[in-house]
Amino acid sequence: MTSSSSMLVLGISHASAPLDLLERLAGTDRPAEELVSDVTSVDGIDAAVVVSTCNRLEIYAETRGGTSDLGGPSPSSYHSDLGELFAQHTGVDRAEIAPHLYSHHADGAVRHLFAVASGLESVVVGEDQILGQVKLGLERSQRLDRTGRVLAKAVQTALRVGKRARNETGLNEAGRSLATAGLGFFERRVGSLHGKTALVIGAGAFAGVVVAALRRSGLDRVHVANRTPEKAQRLAETTGGTGYDLTDVPRLLTEVDVVVGATAATGHLVTARHVEEALAARDGRELFLLDLSLPHNIAPAAAELPGVTFVDLRRIAEEGQEDEISAASVQAAHELIDAEVEQFRTGLRLAGAKPVLTALRTAATEAAEAELDRLARRLDGLDGAARQEIGRSVRRIVDKALHQPTVLVRELAADPDGARHIAAFTRLFAAAEPPRDSDTNDPNEKKIEAIA
Repeated sequence: MTSSSSMLVLGISHASAPLDLLERLAGTDRPAEELVSDVTSVDGIDAAVVVSTCNRLEIYAETRGGTSDLGGPSPSSYHSDLGELFAQHTGVDRAEIAPHLYSHHADGAVRHLFAVASGLESVVVGEDQILGQVKLGLERSQRLDRTGRVLAKAVQTALRVGKRARNETGLNEAGRSLATAGLGFFERRVGSLHGKTALVIGAGAFAGVVVAALRRSGLDRVHVANRTPEKAQRLAETTGGTGYDLTDVPRLLTEVDVVVGATAATGHLVTARHVEEALAARDGRELFLLDLSLPHNIAPAAAELPGVTFVDLRRIAEEGQEDEISAASVQAAHELIDAEVEQFRTGLRLAGAKPVLTALRTAATEAAEAELDRLARRLDGLDGAARQEIGRSVRRIVDKALHQPTVLVRELAADPDGARHIAAFTRLFAAAEPPRDSDTNDPNEKKIEAIA
């Protein structure tokens, strides 16, 4: 960060909390924009990005009061306020949320952000939907003008790092996603899904990913149901299916083989009673239910009915995936992230040196120009060509005099103790500045002497 800002993350996810609790947290109808605004109203927090998914809610914040490039006060000083905002936003008692919250500070927060964007913290390691969700969080804060320079840079870098991790370490093998992991359960149970039909509930961006995964699995046809039938039809047409209204779902349960819940709607769109009635008309054909949403789109009680195979996020998280990413790929991704964190940190240190270097060059240039003006007044008979040559010579001297200090400032700024070096340079160069009301000649002489 800069010498006056820091970064922290406070969050809760499938890795820290039971899915039952996450389902209740995801059931809030308060928009994430409100949480962003509330977070930035906390004293000391200048910017915030909220990453909100069905199995993750995280607040990334840029705070005032840091003392080093990625330093600053402990995030515990903000836990109380942010923990209360978690409770207010989700409607779940703070005491129930608190044991499951995790936090990271300074470079730890940056590393966590990079790991999240890389899919290393996802239910399905390496899935790429999280990239879009992180990007959405940044865009949301930008619309609200709640992103600081450092936080925005961190998120933008995380998006780039996430793409690198997938492309360079094998994390993106087989187009991994929650949808492919869930379908894998079915395929291991009954073999290929080729020739079967599916119904996707939802027509948003995530539903589009689900539809693509179903097509790759060889299903004969994919139908889509949504509150807006026209939107459902547009998505269904990409697979030769048909778009339906949500009211058609109970009837369609008797016709399709696979049903996938992929919408953020609250309340069960498929109840156990719906499934029970459909099974009576299916002549013994098994029904495969895949619920990829929190809150659940499909009532978990349907899993108890004979003739039903039910997979949800809990089962995916608890049982894992057969095509686990290799340990070598995960290790390579972590090593890539470590290098990117260090590069990000160094970039911030160098950015912190820029004002010092600008002030140094400004002081030197002003001193040189003032001295050239004084010389021009004393040498009235000097012709224009001579004046220009003298001016070029003086400016070359300034450039040469500044070269080594500039290199040194940049080198020391990139050092792990860069913030302290920058503070020392700032004091040193500020001390070299003459009083504004000093005699015209002496100040310039002192400036040149100090710079040289």
